[in-house]
Amino acid sequence: MIKKGILSVVAVSFLAIGAYAADKVITPESLSLRKANIADESKVAPVDAKYTDKAPGQAKTIERSYENAPPLIPHSVEGLLPIKRGNNQCLGCHMPEAAKGVGATPIPESHFTDFRPKTELKDGKIIKDGKAVTNTTDVTIAKFKKLKKLNQARFNCSQCHVPQANVKPLVKNNFKPEFSDEKLKHKSDLIKVINQGVK
Repeated sequence: MIKKGILSVVAVSFLAIGAYAADKVITPESLSLRKANIADESKVAPVDAKYTDKAPGQAKTIERSYENAPPLIPHSVEGLLPIKRGNNQCLGCHMPEAAKGVGATPIPESHFTDFRPKTELKDGKIIKDGKAVTNTTDVTIAKFKKLKKLNQARFNCSQCHVPQANVKPLVKNNFKPEFSDEKLKHKSDLIKVINQGVK
């Protein structure tokens, strides 16, 4: 009896929604958050975003979006981009030996670590530890190899770290991060927990 009652309520609801929707015209503009035709990009302009103009060292650090998230860039990046392998001005302040003296966030230990498998491709075969690997599932992440210099796989800082603009989001974000330690709001311990849930 209860199931029939529930089915009746659901059916009536669908009928009511259908009758209401029949009077409404769905336009391409109504489907878009920016209220523009989603099939036509010709009249769409980027948001007029105002980025901070505070110089490095003058801006307040931004709390991480979640634990071990790449920190956001709180200062102006004018003249710092594009970052190139041979020209990376971020390193002048963010290398660990310099960061403390200038009050910058130091590059974490994970960026001085090689996580890549020790494999090579030879004659179309994957070679690991001198032997051919027949099954690619046998290729595992190598044990961490500490490096004395920045891992060159990490040279492009702006691939993960981005400046923030003072713009109103199209959709409100109610996410509130929880940190296992209050210090992690402005620090990373990724290298210590990288295998969490794996081992």
